Amino acid sequence: MPASGMPEKGRIADGGMADGAPDMGSMTGAAATTRPGGMAASRRGAAPPPRLRPSGKPRLQTAAAALVGTVALVLAALAAVVGAALLGIVSIAEEARQQTVPRVVLQQRDALAAAQLGRLAEVILNSHDRGRRATALEEAETLALQFAERADRAAVERLDRALAAVRYSNHRADLIDSLSNSVREGLGAVDEVLARATRLLAEPDKAIQDYAFLSNLYQLRRLYGEAVVADTPELLGARDQEILTLIRAQRALLDELSPAAAAHMEELVDLLQRISDARTLTDLHRGRLAVQRQMRQDIDTAHRLLRELAEGLASGAASSALATADRIVDYGRRALWTGIIGVGATFLVLLGVAVLLLRHVVRPVRTLSDLLQRLPDDPQPVTPPRALLEEFDRIGQAVTRFAGTLVALHAQAGALRTGEARLGTILHSAPFPIMIARRSDGVILFANAPTGELLALPPSVRTEALRLGLADFLDDPAEAMALPATLYRLNRATSIETRFRSADGRVFWGILTAVAMEYEGVGAMFLAVQDMSLRKDAENALRAAKEEAEAALTDLQRTQRSLVQAEKLASLGALVAGVAHEINTPVGIGVTASSFLAEEVRKFRSTMSEGNLRRRDLESFMDRVQEASAILLANLERAGTLVNSFKQVAVDQTSEARRSFELRGYLEDVLGSLAPHVKRTRHRVSLVCPDDIVMDGYPGALSQVVSNLVINALTHAFAPDQAGAVAVAVRADAEEGWILLEVADDGAGIPFDLRERVFEPFFTTRRGDGGSGLGLHIVHNIVVGTLGGAITLACPAEGGCRFTLRLPLQAPVPLPGPA
Repeated sequence: MPASGMPEKGRIADGGMADGAPDMGSMTGAAATTRPGGMAASRRGAAPPPRLRPSGKPRLQTAAAALVGTVALVLAALAAVVGAALLGIVSIAEEARQQTVPRVVLQQRDALAAAQLGRLAEVILNSHDRGRRATALEEAETLALQFAERADRAAVERLDRALAAVRYSNHRADLIDSLSNSVREGLGAVDEVLARATRLLAEPDKAIQDYAFLSNLYQLRRLYGEAVVADTPELLGARDQEILTLIRAQRALLDELSPAAAAHMEELVDLLQRISDARTLTDLHRGRLAVQRQMRQDIDTAHRLLRELAEGLASGAASSALATADRIVDYGRRALWTGIIGVGATFLVLLGVAVLLLRHVVRPVRTLSDLLQRLPDDPQPVTPPRALLEEFDRIGQAVTRFAGTLVALHAQAGALRTGEARLGTILHSAPFPIMIARRSDGVILFANAPTGELLALPPSVRTEALRLGLADFLDDPAEAMALPATLYRLNRATSIETRFRSADGRVFWGILTAVAMEYEGVGAMFLAVQDMSLRKDAENALRAAKEEAEAALTDLQRTQRSLVQAEKLASLGALVAGVAHEINTPVGIGVTASSFLAEEVRKFRSTMSEGNLRRRDLESFMDRVQEASAILLANLERAGTLVNSFKQVAVDQTSEARRSFELRGYLEDVLGSLAPHVKRTRHRVSLVCPDDIVMDGYPGALSQVVSNLVINALTHAFAPDQAGAVAVAVRADAEEGWILLEVADDGAGIPFDLRERVFEPFFTTRRGDGGSGLGLHIVHNIVVGTLGGAITLACPAEGGCRFTLRLPLQAPVPLPGPA
């Protein structure tokens, strides 16, 4: 359309253009307002509005007085109600005082019952008579049932926990009695052995080495006696070690006995074997110490719970009820006087408020109302009188500004008409495409010259009304149908990326910005278009490059997983080699023992077939058979234990099963599987871990982490001729539910410039020696991803290297990885 075709009365409701186009906010703002000049002229020509006249409704002074009176009546009624309520509180408090005494009597009775339970618990926990303990436990159960019928839930739960601790202590006391009987029987067997040895070796003509052998037997009896009365596991372990050392010395003395004593060699060997078998006494006493320690914990728990129960029943509720009643009475009386005084003060305050309202509110409001009534008839600057209150002073200033604005509007009416004509010229000469389309059917009502160039319109129609629909230039006509609904809901739509189709059939991408407006009295859309074909081409190229990069990353991740699986298989191969080496020794001993046993059976059968079998030969045969069977059984059990241990570690290393496991025992199995690797070096591997740590997670992942860290230390930390130490230590973290696992060595450490790269994939300092550079990277991924923890590296100043793993006791459920 020509410039004259842009009507002066067009109104754009909101501004906005496509990216890269100049801001049309100022232009649309001028066109968005209907010319006020015409309205002002019509108002001057019309008759002046009538002045406000009294309508017979209540005036402001009357309403204020009525409000004050109403508030006073309400406060008086409120004071009466509050006073009555407070009097009721006082009477309720007095009644509560009268009902407290029976409750105190019941609580004293419960306190006596709790004290009786404490006495029975003392009998159960301190008596060594099983019958007396059983009787006391039965009485405590009966008394607890009676107490539970009238006690509250918290007291009953505390009593149940105390009785449970007492029951556990009673069971453990029975277990200690059984262990003590077994210890006494074992010591009796040792005494019988000493008596037999004394009869064989105590003759006066015996040699010195015979007496030394007998003296060592008595020394063993003394050590057994000290071991079974040791009060700490450390002292028991020391005595057990002394016993083992002395038994080895006795075995060496067997070959040095005199000929007279050597005549009883078989019997002496049997006696020494029986004394060696008596080492089970240390295991019995070790179990007895553990039970005693648990029993002491149960005793402390029972004492604490019963003491808390008695103290709570004796003094809790009675004193609280009396104090509550006293406070209710005191606060009730205080509130009554406070209410009376408050009502009086309220009356005085309301009186002052009424005076202030009449003087400083009603009077300024009436003055401003008169000024506003005169402004429509005679718009001229006004100056209201100054008010005492700041709010009314601001209202007066606003009235002054309103009067000035009304005067300025008359002067701006002519300038607005000039601005509308200028806006039409700007829209036609804008360097970017602009269209105005009817909102109801999308017919284009106005388009500037850049629009014709972008849409390839024929020159014959560029200067005329197009009378074409917006759908004729959109590649997807549905978007043209949805755009009016979007504008109806949001009033504008910005940065819509869509495909356009020009008149010559060319399809290109563009950014469309639409704003709702009025054009020639009908709902319309103000449209700005920006060609974005070049940007779309760049985006497509970027998307293709991204897809290629993602494909390369997927291939890299697949290769990395293959290398990780290879690392697992290599670790499993080392484990199999370790199993073969460890099992070889007990299996070899078992084969030797079985061969010896077969030879003895052959000799015995030959002697028996010849008819030369004597009682002495039979006893000697039975002793040798028993000894060989014991050796065979012990070594086969050793081999079975090794197989089970290595089997569990192997299963964990080749699977990702989740289970609960005891940490110390599992770490011992893992380090045991590394024993063949360690034995080929001069290094030592130690473990420090509490016994009571149980983890719920993935033992296979933890096994791989610990194995990789230990093997990494043995491989990289030490020089070929150096003897070093690798320490694995576990301790509880400061945060509950977490542990710290450290793998430290005293080797050469890691250079400062390489520490930040140790967890990177394929980083290794021994690539020429077969290193893949994935060991520590796998460790980092397992710790962070599978185990849900964190790993840090530290190199102390004194040397060495320390890896610290912070792990949760309950591992998280891992997210599914990429296919």
